[in-house]
Formats: sequence, structure tokens, C-alpha cells
Amino acid sequence: MTTASIPTNYQFGRAASLIVSTGTQGLDLSQFRFTFKTTNSDAQTPNTLYVRVYNLSPQTVSKIGTNTSTEFGTITLQAGYETGNFGIIFSGTIKQTATGRERNVDSYLDIWAADGDLWINNAVVNLSLAAGQTPQQVIGAITGAASSNGTPPVKFASDASGLIAGAPAGTANALSRGKVLFGMSRDYSRDWAEKYGFRWSIQNGEFVLVPITGYRPGEAVVLSSMTGLIGVPEATDGGVKVRALLNPLIRIGCLVQIAKSDINQITTQQQGLTYQPAIATVVTAAGFYRVMQAEFSGDSRGPEWYVDMICLAVDVSASDQNQSVAVAG
Repeated sequence: MTTASIPTNYQFGRAASLIVSTGTQGLDLSQFRFTFKTTNSDAQTPNTLYVRVYNLSPQTVSKIGTNTSTEFGTITLQAGYETGNFGIIFSGTIKQTATGRERNVDSYLDIWAADGDLWINNAVVNLSLAAGQTPQQVIGAITGAASSNGTPPVKFASDASGLIAGAPAGTANALSRGKVLFGMSRDYSRDWAEKYGFRWSIQNGEFVLVPITGYRPGEAVVLSSMTGLIGVPEATDGGVKVRALLNPLIRIGCLVQIAKSDINQITTQQQGLTYQPAIATVVTAAGFYRVMQAEFSGDSRGPEWYVDMICLAVDVSASDQNQSVAVAG
């Protein structure tokens, strides 16, 4: 297992981009001051974004929103560093806007957005599956089928197929007989995930799969005092809590590596998780953890520039990355 080679000065020269758009038409708001906070997790619910943009003209404000009369209804937030890591940390649909003023000096536009909510809340599957369909073909049909109510299908993340192939879901387990699917796509996705040992979520418009006892492929993001780690991580009943400088390489299901000496309260145990009877948040010797939750927060012209994570310990020395989470005996 290798780790990402991140230069110690990668967190200098902060950069951010905020674009609202519809189709191929967009409006770049990056030159204005804005603050933001995202909530991202591996739960089967939409991720969210709250952003406040300052001192837009009334004409610009009128173009942004959820009404049919507005021009721009989707939003993409990128953040990182001018000479380092830079990328998308949120992409979704604008759900609500509001205007106001701060101290009678600065006007602002508040924007609330959600990622994947249209598919999660509205997509309906209505199809028949033939006998012999593999687990990958089944979930591909569930997510890729055109909804009868016009909701667009969701596309697989680039690493999803490989994860399915590497898990028990990718071996035998083909349908022994045909099956009719009719109902909410999210419900069939949940049933499929529980059967084959995955968590699913929508991340920046893509259907992401993470093995319950594994992690997404890719190099780990190394976190230390030299590469953005802030304070002392703490092991809790819910997982290891970590704060670091904002890094767009941190994704749901990815690996981060933290030195064992930087973890506080070395061992706790979390109980009662619906997808596993008991999972230990032990501190592994190599210090690898899977990101379960990540909240990005920042100010394009202020000091705030963080990612707050909740992580779960994994054993990257396991021969199967899909079976690498430490499970309590």
C-alpha cells in the first residue's frame, strides 16, 4: 500500500471557485467573497451545501434560484490551493435562496443546495430482470434505468465496478430466476447494498459504493502537522474525529493516514451500527482510516479553511481491501 506524496507546502495559496449554471450556461461568482459549509457522508441521504455570497448586484441575484424564471439552478464549488490540490468538493441543485444585509453595509445572497436529492427522492424503477443477471448488472439497471416520472438516472462512480468485482457480489450470486422491480430506486439500491455488503451514497452526482468492511481504491491522504492536520484527533464511540486544512483529495470512502502518536484515547468501541454488530475504532499501527463523514467549511477571504472528518480504522495489510475494517471479536 502506498500513500500520496503531498508536499509540505501544498496548503499555501488558497483558491476557490463558485459557479452557478444550467446546462452549458454558467455564471462565475468566484471573484466575490463567499463563505461555505458542506455536509458529506456515506449515508443514503443527499449531501448539502450552504453558501453566502456577498455584494452581488440585484440583476445577478435575480438569475440564481429555484424558480423557473431564474437562469441558473445548479451550483458547483471547487476549493484547494493555487499550486497544490484543487478540485470539486460539492456539486448539486439549488433548493432555496434568501437575501439580506450584514451591519447595513454588505448585502448577501444565501444559497442552500443538495446533491443527488432528485434521484434519491424521486427516481422510480419499473423493469424486469432476466435470470442470470449478475449483481453488477442488477445495480446497474437500478441506477441507470430511466425513471417513469422523468427523473434522470444517476451514473456510477469510476471505481464502483471494480469494487463490485472484488467483493463477494462479483463472484457467483447471479439471479437464479427473473425478477420484477417496481418502486423507489433508492429502496432497491438499499436492499442490494445490504445483501452484498456495501454502503451507497451520491457524491457530486455520482453513485458511490464503499464496502462495509473496506474502502475505496486510491492512495491515502497523509495527515500530519506538516500536511494540514490541526489539533489532536480523538477516538470516540462514533469513530475517529479529525480536523485538517481543507483538502479536496479527501472523499467519502477514501483513506487517510494519521500517525498513531497523533490519536488521542487510543481505543474505543462503537456499538449498535445497523450495518455491523460491532466495529472497533482501534488505532492501527499504520494509522489508516476510512472517511465516513466530511464537512468542508471556508471563507474565500477569511481564515476558515477546514475539513472535519469522522473516520473508521482499516487494515490495509489485509489481502482483500473489501475485508479490511477491524471487527471486534
